[in-house]
Amino acid sequence: MKLCIWNVRGENKNLFMDNAKDIISNQHPEIFIFLETKADGSRAREVMMELHFHDYRVVRPVNTRGGIWVFWRNTVDLVLFDAESHHFHALFHFKNLGKEGLVTAMHAPSNPARRSQFWDHMRSDLPPSNSPWLVVGDMNEVISQSEKMGGRPVRGSQGRNLINFMDDAGLVDIGYNGCKYTWTNARDGMELIQERLNRVLANSPWLDNFPHTKVHHLPRIHSDHSPILVSLDNCVVNGPFPFRCKEVWLSHPKFSDYFVQNWKPPNNDFLNGRNCFLNTICNWNHNIFGNLKKQKRIIIARIEGIQIALSNKYSRFLINLEADLLANLNDIYKKERIIWAQKAGINWRRYADYNTKYFHTIAKIKKSKGKILTLKNDQNEWVTDQLLLKNMASSYFQCLFTSQHVHGNVNFTNKSNLKLTEEEIRDLLSWFQ
Repeated sequence: MKLCIWNVRGENKNLFMDNAKDIISNQHPEIFIFLETKADGSRAREVMMELHFHDYRVVRPVNTRGGIWVFWRNTVDLVLFDAESHHFHALFHFKNLGKEGLVTAMHAPSNPARRSQFWDHMRSDLPPSNSPWLVVGDMNEVISQSEKMGGRPVRGSQGRNLINFMDDAGLVDIGYNGCKYTWTNARDGMELIQERLNRVLANSPWLDNFPHTKVHHLPRIHSDHSPILVSLDNCVVNGPFPFRCKEVWLSHPKFSDYFVQNWKPPNNDFLNGRNCFLNTICNWNHNIFGNLKKQKRIIIARIEGIQIALSNKYSRFLINLEADLLANLNDIYKKERIIWAQKAGINWRRYADYNTKYFHTIAKIKKSKGKILTLKNDQNEWVTDQLLLKNMASSYFQCLFTSQHVHGNVNFTNKSNLKLTEEEIRDLLSWFQ
C-alpha cells in the first residue's frame, strides 16, 4: 500500500501528465495527492480518468492559487472527507490491510503571517488522540539549519509554529530515504537554495497500526518539489533477535553480585567470561529481574484490593502497604522508561520528564528505519530478495574480516592479556551506577 504526494506547481505545465504517469508506472501508488494544482474539479476528473484511478476529491484553488486533488484506486475506501482551503482530512479504509487511517494533506501558506494563523487553526482542530493519523504535504517550513542549503541562515525561532503543532498533536517526523532536500529554487552558483519543505508526520497510534511506514523522496523532474512516496506495508524481515545488554539491569540490587559471580572465574580470559555471562543472563532476567508487565499487573490488582478494603474500614497497615506498592509501581514505570529510551537510542537521564510513550514512539521509528530492504550487488543491480540480501551481507563481512595476507610473526592464540580481576569487574560496573 503506497501513497504519493507531489506539489506540481500547476497541473497545466508541460510534461506534467508524462511525469505523473511515469511515477505511477514505477511506484504503483494506491493514493495520489497533488498539491498546488491551480485547477478546478472538471480538470481533476479528466486527469483521474487518464491516470486510471477510480475516485477523487478536490480542494478548489483560491484565485488561481493552491488547489489539492486526491485520487485513489478501488483497493481503498473513503470513509470521511473534510476540506478547507489549505488542507483536507480523509479517513481511508485500506482493504488489503484491513485497517483504517486518517490522512491529512496540506499545502501551508507561503506568507509567514498567514502560515502562523494556519498552524494555530490546525492546533485548535486536532482529531482524537487515539486516531491513527498521518500528516503529509508541503509545510513551507524548515526547523533546523540541516534542512537548508544556501540563502539566509535559519533563525532560532523559525519553524516554531510547526514544532508546537507537532507537540500538541503528538506527531513525530518519521524520516526519509533519498535526497534530504525536497525543494529548490533551481538557480546557479551562490544563488542556489535548497530546503526540506515537504515532510511526513505520524502519531503513535498510526505507528502501532502501520509500524513499517517508510518515506522516500523521489527525484525532482517536472516540479521544483520532489514527489514524496509513503509505503505502509514494507516486508517484515524475520530473524534471530540480537542480544542486547539492558541498562535497566544495573538498577537491580543483586545484579552487581550476579555479574561478578557469573563472569568467572576471574583468572579466566575475557572471552570465556563473556560467554559464561551470556549463557546465564537470560535465565537471570526471567527469574530474578522478572517480567515488568506481570509485576505491574499484580501491584495494580493489590492496590485496587487495598483501596476497596479501606473504603470499608480504616487500617494504618493497609495505608502503609498502599504507599509501598505505589512506590514500587513508580519504580517499574521508571524501569520501563529506561528500557524504551535505550531502544530509542536516547539518554533517558536527559529526558527523564518524558513519558514512556514518547520513547516508545521514537523506538518504533528507529526500528522502522533500521531495516535493509535493498542492496546493490557487484553487477550494479538492485537486489530485494531477502535470502539473497542475507547471503550478500554474510559474504561481505566474511570477506571483510578474513585476512588473506598476514605479514610478520603474529600469535593469535595468546590471550593472557584479556583477563579481568574481580576488582576490575566491580570498578567497571561502578561507572554505570
